[in-house]
Amino acid sequence: MMLIKGRRARGRTQREVADEVLLSVDSYRAYEAGRTTPPAKHVKALAAACGIGAEIAAYMVQVASKKEEALEADQRFNALFIALAEEHYGSFFKFDALMIPGILQLQEYHYIVARLAEPASDQWVDNGWDFKEGRQRVIESRIDRPEIHFLIGETALLQLWQVSEELYQDQMTHLRRCARRPGVKIRILPGPVLAQRSSFEIYSKDGGRLAGPMFVYTEGLDSSWLIDDPTRIASYDVVRKMLWKKAIRIEVYHDDDRRFRLA
Repeated sequence: MMLIKGRRARGRTQREVADEVLLSVDSYRAYEAGRTTPPAKHVKALAAACGIGAEIAAYMVQVASKKEEALEADQRFNALFIALAEEHYGSFFKFDALMIPGILQLQEYHYIVARLAEPASDQWVDNGWDFKEGRQRVIESRIDRPEIHFLIGETALLQLWQVSEELYQDQMTHLRRCARRPGVKIRILPGPVLAQRSSFEIYSKDGGRLAGPMFVYTEGLDSSWLIDDPTRIASYDVVRKMLWKKAIRIEVYHDDDRRFRLA
């Protein structure tokens, strides 16, 4: 996916890239088609030939070096992969028990609530919003209408209400507006959630021409994981189905009584 995007953005042919890195054009085509994985030692040269920057090239080396059933990487690195998946996969499910998912956030939510949850420098926060906004634009511009299911813990809404009632109302209006888009479904999950189940995402190819294999994304305090082992994915999917069944469609979600009772 990264090679194709970079090469096309640079306006180069497959043969031009193959010639530059001293490969046969058939070998390079196999890399772009996903039939084979380039050796990690060749990835930086391939990235350079496709006009890909140093940060993404370093991440590509990690991907090419992956030997386990899960790719463990810095959250920033795996976020680059998530952005690509949002652009090319046919369906995905995002669950967060404590926060509004990034691609559903209003700018004010990012700068106020997300910043309270993860204090950082002004530059870090600005860069974070630019990244989220770019992902939002990419998804909105997709003409193939992917199926996107969002599951948001009610705790995230209660916390938002405590921070700002006005922002709460604006964010809820935005969520309901997003739920009217083709292919988008949003549900609210009431009640507590076990910590190990509080945040994960599942991505499926489902017709996405440039999509890779099905995978799960989850993260911890100091790292994050992309899991492509079918057995482990199946266990996450069982949890997804259970939580989704318990959740309330945002179109019929009424929170006043519950919010004041819990407060």
